[in-house]
Amino acid sequence: MKYYQIFFILVFLNLFIVQNLATTLIVNSLDYKDIISSAVFAKHNDYNFLFALTPNQSIFLVKYYTSNKNEPVIYLEGSAIVLANMEAMLREANLKNLTVIKTQSIPLWVADNLNSNQAIVVGSQYGQDALAVSSYAALEGIPIFFYDPEKEGQVFSELSKRNYTNIIFYGPINSQISPTYLEAIKNKEIIDTGSRYSNNIEIIKKFLEKKKTNQAIFVSGYTFEKSMIDKNFPLILVGKSSVPAYYAEFLKQVNISSGVVFAGDADIIDGVQALRSSLKNMDFFIKFGEGYRGSSQPLPLVIMAIPSPKFSIEILDISYNIALKSFELKVKNKGDFVALSASVSIDKIGSGQSSQILLDSSKTTTFSIPLDALAAIEKNKIKSVVLTIMYGEDMKSMDNIDVLTLNDVPVLNYSDNSSVSILGIEYSPKSQEFILTLDGKGFVEGTISFNINNRPVALRVPLTKVSGITKINIKYLLSSEEQAYIDKLEGNYALRLGQKQDVLLKEKIGQAQIQLLKEKSSQSSLDAKSFSTFIFFLVAALIVGFIIFKILNKSKSDHF
Repeated sequence: MKYYQIFFILVFLNLFIVQNLATTLIVNSLDYKDIISSAVFAKHNDYNFLFALTPNQSIFLVKYYTSNKNEPVIYLEGSAIVLANMEAMLREANLKNLTVIKTQSIPLWVADNLNSNQAIVVGSQYGQDALAVSSYAALEGIPIFFYDPEKEGQVFSELSKRNYTNIIFYGPINSQISPTYLEAIKNKEIIDTGSRYSNNIEIIKKFLEKKKTNQAIFVSGYTFEKSMIDKNFPLILVGKSSVPAYYAEFLKQVNISSGVVFAGDADIIDGVQALRSSLKNMDFFIKFGEGYRGSSQPLPLVIMAIPSPKFSIEILDISYNIALKSFELKVKNKGDFVALSASVSIDKIGSGQSSQILLDSSKTTTFSIPLDALAAIEKNKIKSVVLTIMYGEDMKSMDNIDVLTLNDVPVLNYSDNSSVSILGIEYSPKSQEFILTLDGKGFVEGTISFNINNRPVALRVPLTKVSGITKINIKYLLSSEEQAYIDKLEGNYALRLGQKQDVLLKEKIGQAQIQLLKEKSSQSSLDAKSFSTFIFFLVAALIVGFIIFKILNKSKSDHF
């Protein structure tokens, strides 16, 4: 073989090796939105993905991931950086294929470089939602946009620039977005079932429609590790202590038989154990660490905390109402939006449980805990009561529990004369909203829930003053198929009512049939209008014709 032939073979092999080296994406940012967005981009393109939380970790990554000078490296720098001279260190490593990208918005850079006709919008304060959709986004190459109420116009401006054919609005942000912005998006899909678990199920279904697998990644949603996002496996959220029963049933139906959990993730041991008790044959594997080039031992995982709702309930007052035979508990929500319920227990009397309620941030409310405790009253007081409060981000995941023993609970005799009845629940396809019609007097709030094609939906009824016949409009998008299905469907309602807006002691729980409003088609109106116009011109033409005929006849008679 000639020397020049060997030379060309070596050049060809070198080019082949370079072309087949895995690209590494290194992100220099402290913003979790930047890290999750770029992880989606990297995993979709089969790149290695790296991020660091401290300067020392950044130096370590540069050292061990630049040993192969031919390996393509993309350095992506956001506005909130970890290490100021990281770019300089990479350039000093003399990499032959280094790409440096600096941007004020990594999520928007990802959106421009994924070239997708779809987008997913999540709340910037709900890190678990961004994580929940990330594997599906990586599989399909869909960018994630982060909704911030203070920058609402900016988010929707960026969405409109890109002419997406489908936009998924995921999670509780759907009740927070201004209706004018949401209505302006014609090609949208809303995933907001009232629970992060059932929301998660909807996105898992989408993943499995595109890629079948019997393995999954189980996470808390409160922390992030780079291996959590994987376009080959769906990502499943698990609570700290428990998961809904339907969750295990769903995993059985889709044949998920094994999964990975991460050491250093928020404590989900009890939640995983709860799953295993329902799924006896499921195998779980724990990832404790990972190896790095040049290091003989595996190192701890790099775990980043991501934003999640903050919960803080303050008990302001508790008393016992003789007239209603119930405890009145007054609480203030000092954290983010919360779902909560409470129970009381009295020795030798028994226990009582409240309904679940929803409470916005910084709001105060008084609700009832039914229990006939008349026998425990001594000198207008109840000596000792054990109060248990459960609360969390939604009605399916109230993982936080406070237990208090309260002494000398006062007794009162307050009568509530509020009375509200439900006249009907309708859905208007034209305005894309549910219409709840009430009659009576008082203040009311609560929820309406139903299952549509096996998809659970929970609608929040906002606090409203009812005086006579009152209509409450609740915006919610349904597809044409779902609209046909919902007609005559039974909806479950759970309402709290009272004379005062912050003292809702009465409850109304039951079912009501949902009616689909039959909108008059615009075509029919157009046809009627066209017919009227036709008749008008026909009559006018006949009159004009008759006048001309008379004039011609008169002129003929004058001439002869």
